[in-house]
Amino acid sequence: MALLTTTFTFLSQHIPSILLTILIIHLTRNYFTPGVSHIPGPFLAKLTNLWRFVDVARGKAQITQDRLHQVHGEYVRLGPKVVSVWNVEALKTAFYRVQQKLVKGKPTKTLFTSLDEDFHARIKRPVSAAYSMSTVAEFEPFVDSTIHTFFARLDEFAAKRSVFDISTWLQYYAFDVIGEITFSKQLGFLQQGRDVEGIIKSLEKLFDYAGKIGQMPWLDYVFVKNPLWQLIRGGSTGPVARFARDRLHERLSQDGSKRDGFPGRQKDFLTRFLEAKSIYPDVVDDAQVFSYTVSNVNAGSDTTAISLRAILYYTLKNPRVLSKLQGELYSALQSEKITVPVSWKQSQELPYLDAVIKEALRLHPPVGLLLERVVPAEGLQLPNGPFLPAGTVVGVNPWIIHRHAIFGKEVDRFVPERWLRGNDESEAEFQMRKQNMLGATLTFGAGPRTCIGKNISLLEIYKLIPSLLLAYKVEMNDPEAEWEVVNAWFVRQKGMNVKVTRVA
Repeated sequence: MALLTTTFTFLSQHIPSILLTILIIHLTRNYFTPGVSHIPGPFLAKLTNLWRFVDVARGKAQITQDRLHQVHGEYVRLGPKVVSVWNVEALKTAFYRVQQKLVKGKPTKTLFTSLDEDFHARIKRPVSAAYSMSTVAEFEPFVDSTIHTFFARLDEFAAKRSVFDISTWLQYYAFDVIGEITFSKQLGFLQQGRDVEGIIKSLEKLFDYAGKIGQMPWLDYVFVKNPLWQLIRGGSTGPVARFARDRLHERLSQDGSKRDGFPGRQKDFLTRFLEAKSIYPDVVDDAQVFSYTVSNVNAGSDTTAISLRAILYYTLKNPRVLSKLQGELYSALQSEKITVPVSWKQSQELPYLDAVIKEALRLHPPVGLLLERVVPAEGLQLPNGPFLPAGTVVGVNPWIIHRHAIFGKEVDRFVPERWLRGNDESEAEFQMRKQNMLGATLTFGAGPRTCIGKNISLLEIYKLIPSLLLAYKVEMNDPEAEWEVVNAWFVRQKGMNVKVTRVA
């Protein structure tokens, strides 16, 4: 008993010293992590992931990482076991568990959040054909319908000569398109002119959380996914999930003749998901159909809105580019090569439009944090770098890769012509240079985890941008004003105040 008392007394008197010693040992072990200890980076980042947590919380991580790579070169250590790579070699993408949405209090694994490659492949196979460009192009009537709704609202601003933030309305457009093509029903953003059911606010909150907590994922089990917290909250379902669930229940409650489609209308994604359920019953059940629809809305709205804002912003801020693009569009319209709304097929015959879009997405890709993967058991030899042991996190930030020398000179400037053949360049030289740039483009990720909704986003973009610039004269209210940008996994923008005038 005396021994226990003496031990307790000693510990109570020396707890601060003991804790400090444990902390020092832990931080020292982090600093000298095998394989990464000699990779340059911020001193504090070598000690703890708290450094990158704070950096991401500030909302400008893409700027920090670009500066670090400019100073340190191809490899930068951003955490005790985290390495950022400035290399044109595409790396597999892995997504954070903290992005898994809660439905009835439980995290859901989707096409975008599953870390299990076998599971991802298994659930992707039944629906991959629905996302092919040949199939997606069949959704044009849905996109056209939403463009007409969008233009009707722009006409109201034009009639009043009102100044408005078009960045908000581009997101409304993106949400309503994904609602149309997924459920044959717009979500109502454009018609109501507001954030329906707080869906946008909910997604922004999710990514604000995921961006920070993703740097220290164990915190997710403290703040959200621990059983005690879920018991206290009683389970929850977000607004996107509620909307998708209600649409699914509506469709399932219809009789068989109606469930398979709408007379005279193209089949939507929900119809195709239900078809996959009948073809692959061992993989796709109602819960998986629900997961597909939630993935469509979550991933297909923010990324497209961010891309549309970037294209329009850089174009309006560069009068030379705007004039050249308008010249191409007006010429094609006068020669009846295109109509309004511009079709997908027509948009593919507009080389300068294509260059403008590619350049804007190079400068401002939607994702602004590392696309990560964990080094497998056999380890990884970095080109011209160290050998990394299993368990090391290696990532590529699209914002950093897109400023690689492979894209030519002045990589921080908006120069669409870099995607066109130069005057002193042979066709073979141009094609090789272009393919190299495309190979380094990570706008939609790369490899097996390339965004499955890529073609949906491209369809929306290549149709709306030329149609908008043909139908309206769009002017920045203050040509010198800069937009506001925040990086919370997705690099969101706001503050694009414009005036529009109907011209066609």
